Amino acid sequence: MKMQAVITGKGVHSVDYRFFLLQRSLELGFQRFNARNQMQNGVEQVVVQYEGEPGQVDAFSSIIREGRPPDADVSDIAFEPYEGYVLPVIDYLHVIQVEQLTKGIPAILSIDKKQSSMLEKQDRMLEKTDQMLQKMDRMEISITGEIRDLRTDLCSHLDKRLSAMEQDIQQIKAKIGLL
Repeated sequence: MKMQAVITGKGVHSVDYRFFLLQRSLELGFQRFNARNQMQNGVEQVVVQYEGEPGQVDAFSSIIREGRPPDADVSDIAFEPYEGYVLPVIDYLHVIQVEQLTKGIPAILSIDKKQSSMLEKQDRMLEKTDQMLQKMDRMEISITGEIRDLRTDLCSHLDKRLSAMEQDIQQIKAKIGLL
């Protein structure tokens, strides 16, 4: 027995409705299942075709009527017998896999592009860090040189002062007769 259900609503596409239905169909043991998203007059629809034993089909139709993903906004569900070809479930799984890869590849390429951009920025930051380190090395050399010059000047100044003080002491000793 083959059946088609058309689920209509404002929010039936981006709520994993097809995965919800696929899981339920697998739980019921369906060998043939297909679901696709479509737009009809600006309204979202999920079209589901399924084929199985009459008891399976009735049970799945009840699930479609009563169950839905948490964020789904359904306004109508219509059922009708279906005469067309229904994909084997394994083929539908491949379709879903290809669809997910099709969505994933642009995301991966975008991530790769962003990563390349980040690496370029990181390279620029490393260049700036290298420049800063070179400046710091030059400043260290400059500061070390200035400290040496200051030390030399200070030693020279203190030596002159000490020499002058020693001369003054010698003169004082000579005047008071200690020499």
